[in-house]
Amino acid sequence: MKYIEISIKIKKEAEEALFNLLNELGTKGVSVVGEDILKGEYETIKSYFDEKVDADKLLEKIREGLQSISNYLDIGKIEINLNYTDEEDWANSWKKYYKPVEIGNIVITPTWENYEKEGKIVVEIDPGMAFGTGTHETTLMCIKALQDYLKPGMSVIDIGTGTGILAIVSKKLGADRVLAIDIDDIAVDIAKKNSALNKTPIEVIKGNLIEGIEERFDLVIANLTAELITKLIEKLHKILKENSICIFSGIIESRLKEVVDKLKENNINVIEIKEKNNWFLVVAKY
Repeated sequence: MKYIEISIKIKKEAEEALFNLLNELGTKGVSVVGEDILKGEYETIKSYFDEKVDADKLLEKIREGLQSISNYLDIGKIEINLNYTDEEDWANSWKKYYKPVEIGNIVITPTWENYEKEGKIVVEIDPGMAFGTGTHETTLMCIKALQDYLKPGMSVIDIGTGTGILAIVSKKLGADRVLAIDIDDIAVDIAKKNSALNKTPIEVIKGNLIEGIEERFDLVIANLTAELITKLIEKLHKILKENSICIFSGIIESRLKEVVDKLKENNINVIEIKEKNNWFLVVAKY
């Protein structure tokens, strides 16, 4: 069986938005390719679609979606290429781009890599799934922040969980109760599979931010966009305890002040701001 392979070169800050677009268009899988996917201003996303899909209409929808993304993110000078590839080629060739990534004491590794290192906490993720690998700057900063602020026994809520990687890391770092939420059915399914793969008992549910959540948590983590984070902050009080820690990432520089101001308006104190390749992470305390 053959697949349509769409390669899109795009600025890193628009990667997550592009993933969402491709998922909405019915991609069978995505991969980030390059000599070192953690460096550089641009990266190439490869996305695979059933060969029965009308390629011209697909390209038109992708271009329309990219135009919409460019209204709020810098996508840079886009390059799009279309090829056809065999299922076997797709299933194996892209794996060479994925290697274990160490963040402090945590190692994120693809499932086919036999990674063992004394004293390291290993998290296995299947990058063949449609939500990336956990090596995006925003995710890496969140993992480092979890190592800095999560204490064993804490309750954690991961809002916009995607692959479930941050919820899984939280559990492996000693969190007691972990709730992971995502609005996307595919993400919920993937997070559940990754949780089972890592033998980490977390609860994964479908939901829109924290609608319907009455429980309170010691630590809140949300790797989203500034727009969603500001909406979340307005409702955050109902799930926070005294001295709860809040970790927010996915924030671009032009929206950082907006997030910080919204936290101040809601009497949530900023205690740390981190930056990596023009992405920002904010840690706050209630």
